[in-house]
Amino acid sequence: MIQRVPCSKCGSLLQYDNASIHEGLRDFEEVICPVCGNVVGTVFTDLLPVAAVVKSEG
Repeated sequence: MIQRVPCSKCGSLLQYDNASIHEGLRDFEEVICPVCGNVVGTVFTDLLPVAAVVKSEG
């Protein structure tokens, strides 16, 4: 499922997918803002969540 969150440090609106392919291989992964490097959240998934910038405030 696609999630949209604002970065608390730079204000950019980010989007990432929190889906999993293999339910048994999941772990907590950090979602990092590509603009400022701030951790905007964690996802319990087997993939590496990549945040995309929807709208940059910087």
